[in-house]
Amino acid sequence: MLEEDIAPVLARLDAWYAAHLSNQYKFNPPATDAALDAFERRVGLKMPRAYRQLYRWHDGEESDRWGPIYGLPLLPLRHVEQEWTAWNEVLAGFNGNRYEIPGSGWPRGAVDPAYINPRWIALTHDGSGNHIGLDFDPWPAGRRGQVILYGRDEDVKVVLAPSLGRFLEWIAGLLESGNFRLEVEPGRQVLRPFGLKDPPTDHFHDGARILWARPGRMADLRDRRQSRSSCHLKA
Repeated sequence: MLEEDIAPVLARLDAWYAAHLSNQYKFNPPATDAALDAFERRVGLKMPRAYRQLYRWHDGEESDRWGPIYGLPLLPLRHVEQEWTAWNEVLAGFNGNRYEIPGSGWPRGAVDPAYINPRWIALTHDGSGNHIGLDFDPWPAGRRGQVILYGRDEDVKVVLAPSLGRFLEWIAGLLESGNFRLEVEPGRQVLRPFGLKDPPTDHFHDGARILWARPGRMADLRDRRQSRSSCHLKA
């Protein structure tokens, strides 16, 4: 799966975005091979073929809050590196203890239940320190390069797909099936919000958990947010 070809699904997404989001979200030009090589050196990871294809399609977008993955922006490489660096600074503040803040993983044995792992690479950002990203340090029941939910509020780390290609195929299938809501403010061309129709959730992470019948966030999340606010990443 690390050598999968995602050109067909990128073409499907191109077609859907052209039909539904034309002039709404502005993708960046493609990343260069030199930029991708430099990124790999800085994070110390060899990225899958699909990752390089994705960023040779577009180097993310400039919006830091709204984007084409059900309202989540695809991060440019430089922002991916910034998120990776910031999380490593959090880890250093925990003296390298990835489990300073306890959590869990789903499916059991597939994903590290750590608060942060330096081998997680963000694809998106929700504006509150939470990500969809690639996992390059799976547990034995998982796969290298699997797509997961993680972040400051994601106490239960969840595997969404075994690979980047499978994740994008899932997104394309949802969109093509009509499972989306696009609400446009009167007199404006900016979409607020772009979300799932079924389930009608306010946050795609929560909707993804429901669609995959994965566990939600821990019930005491609000109290935990308050108690650990001093060590969170900035929104």
